[in-house]
Formats: sequence, structure tokens, C-alpha cells
Amino acid sequence: MNAPATSEILRGIRFQPEQELIDQLFERFGLDALIEHFVEQGSLLEMHDYVLASQLRLTPVVSPRLIGLLSEARQTLGFTEDIELFVAPSAEINAGAVHSIKDGRPHVLSLTSALVERMDDDELRFVLGHELGHLGFTHYRARLAGAAFGETEDGRPRVPPLLARRLESWDRLAELSADRAGLRVIGGRLDTVVRVFFKLQSGLGPEHLRFDVEAFLEQLTRLQAMERRELLSIFSHPATPIRVRALQLFAPLHDDAGGAGALATVDQEVLRLARLMDFEASRPLDVHARDFLLAGGLLAAMSDEAEVTHDEWETLVQMLLPLCADPEAELIRMTTAEEAEAGLARSAQWLRDNAGEERYDLLRSLAHVVCVDGRMLGAEQRFFHRLAAALDVPERAADQILFDVLAGYLQSQAMRRPSGPLLGPLRPRGPGGS
Repeated sequence: MNAPATSEILRGIRFQPEQELIDQLFERFGLDALIEHFVEQGSLLEMHDYVLASQLRLTPVVSPRLIGLLSEARQTLGFTEDIELFVAPSAEINAGAVHSIKDGRPHVLSLTSALVERMDDDELRFVLGHELGHLGFTHYRARLAGAAFGETEDGRPRVPPLLARRLESWDRLAELSADRAGLRVIGGRLDTVVRVFFKLQSGLGPEHLRFDVEAFLEQLTRLQAMERRELLSIFSHPATPIRVRALQLFAPLHDDAGGAGALATVDQEVLRLARLMDFEASRPLDVHARDFLLAGGLLAAMSDEAEVTHDEWETLVQMLLPLCADPEAELIRMTTAEEAEAGLARSAQWLRDNAGEERYDLLRSLAHVVCVDGRMLGAEQRFFHRLAAALDVPERAADQILFDVLAGYLQSQAMRRPSGPLLGPLRPRGPGGS
């Protein structure tokens, strides 16, 4: 696979939390081998061929202006890989890059005709720098993960849910890295970036709008005060006010001023802003349900006086995934049994007073933690009874839930494990071959 060596310039400005997150995901989920195999199957040539067949390739003769701007951006970022520039007929203001996935083929950078018409030269330099950043940081590899996992027979994605959630978070951080590349190309001029974002967000030009960075920052303040911030997590890109503030923090350091220490400080502040985009429960029922599952799940996993097993941990993570952005981080933060007990008591009291059938659903979820190993110990059953009492659920109903879940695991184990030998003992063949 033709992967460029990231230039020193790009390495120096990359948003480090983005790189750290994707490196962790590649190592944990073994994505390198999976994606290499996917690419080697030739599944991505279709995208390159589509661009070649449907868009106009620009040359120095056809468009000296745009080719010249691209050359400037490449030189500023130290991007030396072969690349071809295309324009697509579209009323949408947009741009994109397709990474080369075969030796001998150039990378592809595509602009829509509407974007070219609406942007001035400096604005186009930012856009081109942003897309070169994606290419230089090899962001395409992580974006292939979902397709590389493929789908089940019934069309559902096979990518692990936890990985899918983490990749969603990473994707937004990747945009912040690419924004820095664009800012570097235009010399750190934040006013140019604001004009680009105004046009991208509104579709309107200077004849209709006055470009004002304070308008974005005031919008950011309102976003921070939103009661239902989990709505922001549905977007693939960071909210524009977050992108503007992230670049405002980074702008004084765009040319390496201040050194690594100053950049690390900025990165942490930007990461705090980016976390506004991560999914987080905010409805009281969801918040208390999350806390009950978190505390009750950990205590249930330890109720047999053993360490939390891999299966119990995975069950807890999948159970919490619909209710928080990073279940593993939430589990790790709860460090003591006393802390878990206090959290369990608080959440159970609220649920007992305010929830209805949801209490039974929560108990069923925690029954999976107790039963995932396919056995039931006395201490585990007694703890489950305690959970039921905390939610004001009758013990008989709790046992019905518990043994129903246990039966499912026992059946699953029986199907995986043969009850007897599949073959009898091998005997030597007689002289007659019988």
C-alpha cells in the first residue's frame, strides 16, 4: 500500500490526542492486518475510478490558478507525494481527498465547482491544506475500518460497537488535525478560516454576511450550556464554533512558536472542547440508569470474591455503551468498592422513586454480568437479591429474571461444547481392510 511518510511539518502540528487515540485503536483491535487485507482485495479502486470517470482533472494549462494554489500548499506542508486535482460539478460547497491505495497511482483531491466559485485564493489555500493534512496524516486508514469488518448475512455491520463509538470520536478529532494543516498554509490567519467556515455553514458569501469570529465564539458558549449535548454526537465533523475556538487557541503556535510544552497545553484545552461532541447521557433517567449499571455491574462482577473477568468486563462495556461515550474510562474511574456502593445507593433511590418498568430492564442487564460465565454462586444470587430490593423489585421476580438469563448462557455453552466424543477410538485396520 502506498502510504506517504508524514512530513516533519505535519508531524509538528498534528493534534496529539487524535494520533494517540487512533494508535491505541489500531493496536487494541488489530486494525493494521484487517485493513491491509481489505485494501489488497482491490475494494477501493472503484472510488479512484469513479473520480477519474466523472470529474474533470485539472492541469496547469486547464487551471493554472488552482494548480498553483495546490503547489503552494504542498510546499508549505512538505507534502511530496504525487497528487492530482479534480473538480466535480456540484452546487454543494465541499472538498475531499482519496488516498492512493496502489503503487503508481497518485492521491486524488477533489473540489466541487460551487466551492471553487465561492472561495477566494486564501480560502482555497486553507481548504487545500486541510485536505492535504488528511492525506499526510493517513486518516484514510482508520476510515476504512468499518468497511474492512464487513457486514453480517442480515446486513448488520460487524465492526465491534465499542470500536465504532471510538472511531466516531476519533473522526472529529481528525478534522481538528487537518484544520491545523490548513491554518499553516495560510500563515495562521484566523480571519480567513472564519470566512471559510461561514461559507461552508451558510452557503452564503460576503454580499450577504459579515464574517465575525465573535459570532462563532458566542455560539460556542451556547453549545456549552446545552442541556442535551448528546445531540452533538450525531455529527461526523466537530461543531463549527468548536473548530474556530480550537484554531484560535492553536494560531499563535502554528509556526512552532512556543515549543512542545505550549502545544501540549493547547492540545489539552482543545481536547476539553472536543469532548463536548462526545455522547453523554443527560436525561435524569438515563443518567441514573448509567450510574446504577456502572456501580451495580462492578459490584456484581466482584460478588463472587474474584477479580473481574474478561467476559464480565466486556459485558459491562457493551451494557454501558448506549449511555456514555467511553464505558471503559467510566469503569476505571470507579476505583473503590465504597465509591461503587455510594453510587449504587444514590442511583437506586432515584430509580425506585421515579422509574417504572425500566427497573426490571436494568436488573436484566445486570443479570448478564452475573451469569456470563454460565454458573450461579450463592454470593452472586444474594447480591442480585440486594439489587432487586434496592429497586423495590420482588425477590421472586428477580429470580425469574436471573434464571431466565442463566438458562440462555447454559444453552449457548451446550451448543458450543459437544456432550461426548465425536469419534470413537481409532482401531487398526485388519488384513482384509475392514
